[in-house]
Amino acid sequence: MLYDFGGNVGVSEVVDNKLNDKVCVPGITFSLTNGLSIKTETNGVVSYMVPHRIAFTQSEGSAVYFNGDVVTYVESNVPHVVKVKDASFNFSLLGQLYVVSESDKTSIIGTGVGNIAYDKAKLFIKAGEKYTHVYVVEGKAIVYDNKSKKKKDLKEGDYLVITPHVTLSPRESTVSTFGNSFSVKEVEDEEKQVHIKEIENLQRKLKDTIFINYGSNIFGVKLGLP
Repeated sequence: MLYDFGGNVGVSEVVDNKLNDKVCVPGITFSLTNGLSIKTETNGVVSYMVPHRIAFTQSEGSAVYFNGDVVTYVESNVPHVVKVKDASFNFSLLGQLYVVSESDKTSIIGTGVGNIAYDKAKLFIKAGEKYTHVYVVEGKAIVYDNKSKKKKDLKEGDYLVITPHVTLSPRESTVSTFGNSFSVKEVEDEEKQVHIKEIENLQRKLKDTIFINYGSNIFGVKLGLP
């Protein structure tokens, strides 16, 4: 469900090999089954939630592509608040994203250089084609290198930077790249407060959102005031 947005935000999906642009309206619920993508242009920002009890705030100049969602819901014959029994929730990111997850099921975010696995956690992720930053504001996460079997377990307060590992060949004046390099970044107090403020705002939005099953459809509902 798209909770709210500002600036230029585009939502589209692929149906019958054709790209269809969707109308952005606060409170509207989209399906993830048709390759849904969300893009923010300059000055664009958007917050959205999924029934797994996970919320996201996507910053400007970012793109998220949902690869699909394998999910099993707790069944009921009457309208009810949706409960997820089991799920495999994955998507790819290029840009900047805040995540608040209350789910005990593992989800994965794919970037150009690594995959980030998490369940109950609060994260800040910044991903380009050749780098990824992961800051664990609360909880824990596991980061897997796309080019090797290397992984890194992150705990609360850890900030990991992933970049290509470049070495200079001793016999040739060329640069070769193999795998990625993991390094730890110190987080200044001022920067930490910026991230905490964004996470707290996103947590409030998640608290104000429920998903309801009605017939064969699922709708997100905003409970609080805008």
